[in-house]
Amino acid sequence: MNQNLTTQPSEAMPLPAFRFSFGELSGALADLGVMLPLVFTLIAYNGMDAGAAFVGIGLAYLLTALVYRLPLPVQPLKSVSALAIALGLPPTVIVAAAFWNAVFFLGMGTFKLDRWFQRLFTEPVVRGIQLGLAYLLLRSAWGLISRTPSGWSSSLSIMNITLAWNWLLSLAAILALSLLLAWKRDYACLGLFGFGVSLATLHFGFPPLSLHFSPPDFLPTLPKANEFWQALLWLALPQVPLSLGNSIYATADVARQYFGERAARVSERRLMLSMGLNDAFIFLLGGVPVCHGCGGLTAHVRLGARTGGAPLMLGMAFLGLGLFAAETLTHLLAYLPFPILGILLAYVGLQHALLARNSRWNWRNGVTMLTVLVLTISTNNLAFGFLSAAFIYHGWGRLTIKA
Repeated sequence: MNQNLTTQPSEAMPLPAFRFSFGELSGALADLGVMLPLVFTLIAYNGMDAGAAFVGIGLAYLLTALVYRLPLPVQPLKSVSALAIALGLPPTVIVAAAFWNAVFFLGMGTFKLDRWFQRLFTEPVVRGIQLGLAYLLLRSAWGLISRTPSGWSSSLSIMNITLAWNWLLSLAAILALSLLLAWKRDYACLGLFGFGVSLATLHFGFPPLSLHFSPPDFLPTLPKANEFWQALLWLALPQVPLSLGNSIYATADVARQYFGERAARVSERRLMLSMGLNDAFIFLLGGVPVCHGCGGLTAHVRLGARTGGAPLMLGMAFLGLGLFAAETLTHLLAYLPFPILGILLAYVGLQHALLARNSRWNWRNGVTMLTVLVLTISTNNLAFGFLSAAFIYHGWGRLTIKA
């Protein structure tokens, strides 16, 4: 491997220049198939404010572009988003998760506590979290699929055969998702959203569309004390080990592999600080908690992004949507039938479950992962599961050493 891709770069390098081209624009759009379905679901199902969500993401992309001058991604916190959807949490709890994420990552970046957390949350604990999250997603998916979608009759009669609309829509979503995965996997989830909105538009007609300037409120309704506590236990704590692995260490490593010395500013500590700052701004706006991510970086680069021009253009686009088209987006997403969301959640849940295949299986690792899963099933709380599993994993290691 090229030497300059594997060594730590020097920060004395000049900042990379911005570039604006079709390649940068293509790369900027590469990660939307992962981001938008989660954001849309949080708006349509959990009631997040569309303007705050898109303005917050836009500002986070602008800050990321200006700090790193490279196509680093901004993504919704996947564990936070998926858990919020699976548990049907209100917007105030989701916004409180952004507060805790800012506290954790600004604190770790400032006081260099990340190594301690990395030792606590080992790979089997993280895999257990992913298994527990898969269960919650699949359970929530079944609840959405089995519900009659709002505004649709309970069934459709064809030639004296009565077919329930929720099962018809679910079957149509499965077929559409299968075709989209075979054709364009990276955009399959986004395509499924478009399919759902198209079906709803055919059923209800076009929603009212309008464009006007509508800035989100600064410091909207603040979460209550019990909602901060819920966000900490249910959302923030399970997210920390996932973010450390994917958003911090893996992102820094992949940036160095792609850009060598041009990635001088993409250090683990700076990624923590920028992630914490992004979520601090998002908390003040009432938006969707975000992070970075190595998968998003690969997606941007794979489709042509090479400079900070890609996130800069994407940030401006999200700002424009949030400031001028939030009401239109809300109307569109309100049309989306819940069974379509259910199939999407089921697909995401299965993908999370498959991540456990990458683990090294032995008794210690297996018991750790299954502890998270069993306690999640019995308590519906990932935090209890992974804290217990971390205790078992490290306790097992100490007993083995003493023996």
